[in-house]
Amino acid sequence: MPALTPEAALALADRHWRIRGVVRALPSYADQNFRISGEQGDYVLKVAHPAWAGADLDLENQAMLTLAAREPALQWPRVMPSVGGEHLLALPMEGGVRHVRLLSFVPGMTYAVAIDAVSRQHRPALHESLGRAVGLLIRGLAGFRHPAAARAQDWNLMSLPDVRDETDHIEDAALRAIVAAQVESFCAQLPAWRTQLPITVLHNDANDLNVIVALDGEGGGGVSAVIDFGDMCTSFRLCELAIACTYAMQHEADPVACAQAIVCGCLELCPLQRVELEQLHAFILARLCHSVLMATRAHREQPDNPFVLVSQQGVRALLRTLAGTDPHAIVAPFLEACHE
Repeated sequence: MPALTPEAALALADRHWRIRGVVRALPSYADQNFRISGEQGDYVLKVAHPAWAGADLDLENQAMLTLAAREPALQWPRVMPSVGGEHLLALPMEGGVRHVRLLSFVPGMTYAVAIDAVSRQHRPALHESLGRAVGLLIRGLAGFRHPAAARAQDWNLMSLPDVRDETDHIEDAALRAIVAAQVESFCAQLPAWRTQLPITVLHNDANDLNVIVALDGEGGGGVSAVIDFGDMCTSFRLCELAIACTYAMQHEADPVACAQAIVCGCLELCPLQRVELEQLHAFILARLCHSVLMATRAHREQPDNPFVLVSQQGVRALLRTLAGTDPHAIVAPFLEACHE
């Protein structure tokens, strides 16, 4: 569909939200996003790709509204009501109707950038703050319900069996063997885990580009926000913690110590069951394998696109490391504590 110009985006913000200021387009994979900065504050106007259903976008909005109300300690993106009181508008544009909404702009650096600005001595505190953010996510979405939350989602770890055939297309034989073994083990245990492990609605994507960090000017910093709710789904509660660990660990020479600090921060605010903690290692490995398989499929479908494998170096290195690590190394210090 035809791209919306920044000027047209600003006109929409003015007409429907009475927001004015300086506008600029933001990079986005599929949607069209515009940052608007003015006296009223900073906002992001989001014009959804036509593939997004209104119910899916409402799921995101309702989750952000719920978290803002229940867990105000973090700066969740605020969903701004239009002049008519609506949180999601279906507006006619050239080429068809598009869903449009306005969110507050969340200041700070992504974790992927901020990690290099945080000194080694302050990193454990950053990791614990990431764990607390995960705890707030889990606690804040506990009991949350929405009709669209049961939708199929490619990045739902429950969907790992759907991409297991991509294992045959992994070119590196040693990596292929690791992925095959881990995926087979995970898929074999899925039926039992569906009855044993808590299942809930998840953010499902607390990666190092969606976690926002506020630096303190003294070599440290803490997680101030989690953004991008586009991968929400219903899955194992444990996935929230496993995903955050998966991406933070890739930045560290001692990934086990990093994950331990994240777990410590999470349990401080949100106790988990012992049976969940015992499976954390397997879930981290499964997320890493899921990433490899999704990237392998994307590369097979787009062999001339170099960007589909751009993040795989860290993923594959961590997978190789953890495949040979004691499965209780991360959670051993926490298994005897009182949990939910």
